[in-house]
Amino acid sequence: MKFARNVLGIFATEVVLIGVNFLIGVLMARTLEPTARGVLALAMTAPFTVANFVDPGIVQSNIYLMGRKERAAEAVVANALVLAIVISTVTAFVLWLARDVILRTFLSGLTAAQFTLVLVLLPFFMLDLYMMSILRAVQCFNLYNLRRLVGQFTLLVAMFLILVVFRKAASGAVLAFVVASVASAILGLVLVNRVVPLRLGLHFDLLVESVRYGFKSYVQTLVGHLNYRLHVYLLALFLDPAQVAFYVIATNIAELGWYIPNSVGVALFPRLSATPSERVHGLTAEVCRHTIFITALATLGLATVGWVAIPLFYGPAYWPALVPLFILLPGILSMAVYKVLTRNFSSRDRQQMSILAAVGALVMNVGLSWVLIPRWGIGGAAVSSLISYAGASAILLLAFLRDSDLSWRDTLVIRRDDLTRYAEMFRRVWEQVSRLLAHYRTQEKVQPLGGK
Repeated sequence: MKFARNVLGIFATEVVLIGVNFLIGVLMARTLEPTARGVLALAMTAPFTVANFVDPGIVQSNIYLMGRKERAAEAVVANALVLAIVISTVTAFVLWLARDVILRTFLSGLTAAQFTLVLVLLPFFMLDLYMMSILRAVQCFNLYNLRRLVGQFTLLVAMFLILVVFRKAASGAVLAFVVASVASAILGLVLVNRVVPLRLGLHFDLLVESVRYGFKSYVQTLVGHLNYRLHVYLLALFLDPAQVAFYVIATNIAELGWYIPNSVGVALFPRLSATPSERVHGLTAEVCRHTIFITALATLGLATVGWVAIPLFYGPAYWPALVPLFILLPGILSMAVYKVLTRNFSSRDRQQMSILAAVGALVMNVGLSWVLIPRWGIGGAAVSSLISYAGASAILLLAFLRDSDLSWRDTLVIRRDDLTRYAEMFRRVWEQVSRLLAHYRTQEKVQPLGGK
């Protein structure tokens, strides 16, 4: 029941975040022309990419060591704080030295001032990633959800003030993003300190164990991120920032379908890490088929409303985003399989299979993108993503079926008894709602005598 409550809590948070992120996207599209919107997209994506390059898998190892290995939370947090500060500071300095090359290629369109703001953000960004992993490791998902909600609402307010009240353009929006992200990181530190005291320290034996496990997760996470975000940089390299804006709008809408598998995955990894080995595969298969079923419904809904939502909310200037949107949606559904199954392999310290699947997909993605983007533009980027997503999921599914001795139907196809459970759940919810409404109606009819 706790796992179900965690998933529902995370999913409810994701639903709210969908609305907040949608408002942020519409706000930026309506106040910035496509070229400036593309520049902002590059600035907002860059910290994630840098963090994935330089984090040696500590985000995942924190969860694994505290869940599966039951290492002391205080020691894990102390190491995380030191590593975040050291790694991010060194990285920011190196990137500053290489700024001329970076701004001429993969971040073409950003100014030196905007790039500097992104580098200032990097230490706070790394601290936030590590602290969020601590909240997941101790399964304090109420605090985890709170941090995410407050962070995005802060970003919405900051963007509104900069873009609407003060009418600043791309540079102001980049500043708003940095300020909101710093505030969110500080909140994350405060929330973790409520659970585990924050103390700087370096526990060498634990560090070695973290890096040994984390390196496998490092490769997996980095390759996965590049599969999702590589096109932003390739489009900036081959085309112009306006095309980046169109593609980012399409991916933002298409990836709404990932809120479901992402919510499941956030709660599933610590659950599997603490589950007896003989039960891991059965639980994974059950969660996977439910996730695919719900994600399929979500992608169908996105396909139905997408052609109306883009011109209506973002404006006629963003019509070109429709082409990559419809190409990406089948790939979004296929990646739901990958997002669930990769947690199974990570919980068993067998990330090499996830790495193999992700690397194979990245090779396909880069090769196809290099050929298709110059020819077909953002449509070519979407086609390469679709093929690479399907390939990664197929590789991981075959490996899971071999390890588990389960059939593909057990893993992918919703069962009749599953649907019966859905019906029973909805019936219980409806009964509770009906009782609550009946209670309120009764209270309204019973009025106290005497006028007080």
